[in-house]
Amino acid sequence: MKTIKRVLFFSSFLLLLTSSSCETNDKETGDVRFSCYINGQLFVPKGSTNLVSTSPNNDGFSIYLYDDFISLKVSNSSDFVYFSITNYKIGKIDLDNSLGFSGPSDSHTMNHAVVKFNNKTYLSRDNSGSVTFTEVSDTNVEGTFEFTLYNENDDSDTIRVTSGKFND
Repeated sequence: MKTIKRVLFFSSFLLLLTSSSCETNDKETGDVRFSCYINGQLFVPKGSTNLVSTSPNNDGFSIYLYDDFISLKVSNSSDFVYFSITNYKIGKIDLDNSLGFSGPSDSHTMNHAVVKFNNKTYLSRDNSGSVTFTEVSDTNVEGTFEFTLYNENDDSDTIRVTSGKFND
């Protein structure tokens, strides 16, 4: 009888100990406001996570909301993920050809993505990915995204951005 009580005691103790030691690791799950994987590597913002950035080169997370488009840029050191979507609403929106940042001044009139990764710039092509908005309100915009982007100088060089999520 003592043996059964000891086994039950140690089993209960072990169960309590293992269940209380669980924790979330942000390095695996990503930032609460933004994360994605670029070619399988977790990409999260570094620096400030401001809703409105004072400089386009700030490290961190910046979302600009306007009546007819949304622009999101996330940076960590020298790499960044950027996309701009016009007429955003709940649902899936496919990407168009990107002209990068050297396009016309009305580049906010197209749905496109630009990623700088390992000192190379990658651009979206027609239907090379999408952004899906799951919530759009006056106080919150959130959604997911995935795309394949092409090196601006070599279309045979691509990167894959997967499991993207954002929440302002």
